[in-house]
Amino acid sequence: MNVVGVDAPRFGMLVAIQALTAIAVYIPAARIARRTGKKPFVIATFLAFALFPLAVVAARGFAWLAVAFVVGGLREVGEPARKALIVDLARPSLRARVVGLYYLCRSVAIAPAAFVGGLLWRVTPALPFHVAAVFGFVGALLFLLTVDDAHAG
Repeated sequence: MNVVGVDAPRFGMLVAIQALTAIAVYIPAARIARRTGKKPFVIATFLAFALFPLAVVAARGFAWLAVAFVVGGLREVGEPARKALIVDLARPSLRARVVGLYYLCRSVAIAPAAFVGGLLWRVTPALPFHVAAVFGFVGALLFLLTVDDAHAG
């Protein structure tokens, strides 16, 4: 907020834009993914995760920040498909445990991110955003190359 000069009410508007975008795409994307395949939607989610921090860093003014937060809301376009992939890979009797284990592993893996982001911020405030983008693009590429279309259908 301090770096780009956005006060708390305007930041709240940005968060609302992001949430409304996510709400608008979530159900339609889930329905389309069910019919056409999950993989493109999961890749789109990874790409939105990569593009959001870049859009925030590139934004010059509130209007461009609003566009960036629309991109942030688009991170949800593949969430239903991604969650369905996780559940689909588990035996029906173990699905709840698999989902819980997934969220445990994800939380443990990302826990250091705030600390590392803080260290990167001390170098320059844009650096954690660029590093986050790299992780998003790498995630998209790894998913694209390692997940078989037959499993992501």
